[in-house]
Amino acid sequence: MTAMRTALFAGLLVAIAGPASAQDAETGTRLAPPKARNLGSVALTPKDQAVGAKRMAECVFNRKTALSRQALLAPTADAAKAALDRLRGEVTCFGADPSNDLVGARVAQIPPDIMRGMIAEAALGRTRDEAAALQPLPLQQIYTRNWFAVTGRHVSVDEMGACVADTNPAGVLALSRTEPMSAEENTAFGALMDNFGKCLRAGVKLQASRQALRAALAEALYQRLNAPTPAPTAATAPAVEAAKN
Repeated sequence: MTAMRTALFAGLLVAIAGPASAQDAETGTRLAPPKARNLGSVALTPKDQAVGAKRMAECVFNRKTALSRQALLAPTADAAKAALDRLRGEVTCFGADPSNDLVGARVAQIPPDIMRGMIAEAALGRTRDEAAALQPLPLQQIYTRNWFAVTGRHVSVDEMGACVADTNPAGVLALSRTEPMSAEENTAFGALMDNFGKCLRAGVKLQASRQALRAALAEALYQRLNAPTPAPTAATAPAVEAAKN
């Protein structure tokens, strides 16, 4: 029988990173891996924690879809935070995590930026046909998006995410469909390595955790699908086209 559990999100957004340091600016990330704990003290492996957090985020999106979309598409950082705050609380799920059936509730502490990516993955799972129809776009010299200001990530991470989502949307979608810390996830990341090299801003050393990078890519693809950017102007046109002119 599938176990029914209550995901307790009262402390969901507790693990909020502090202000970025000089090192943060250099590495392009200030993200920490999410943490999860069982109220019944059931030990979980890092993989089970990651899988459980993803399933709990899917549960939140399924139960609070409109509010989840508000959080992702909010026009300002304050509005995004307010929407995420409202996602806190209890959400009842069936088989929401790989834990002992005797454990009736779990509490997850997930940084907001990673939570945004997990919610974006859940949303992409509901619109796979639309996401699969997205075509690769030419590499641009500059990537600027209004949503960069609300994610809580270092801007270089979101710039790279937007670039990869533009140039290889199928690769990002394939990654979002894999189980965290699985062989399939390794393969999906490997298929994106060339895109990472082309899309990372020159002079930036990226040292984001796998979950943080995956979250950034998922949100970038979600934003491309739901908040498309206008066609590039002369200032942001591809280098090849600029040279022709």
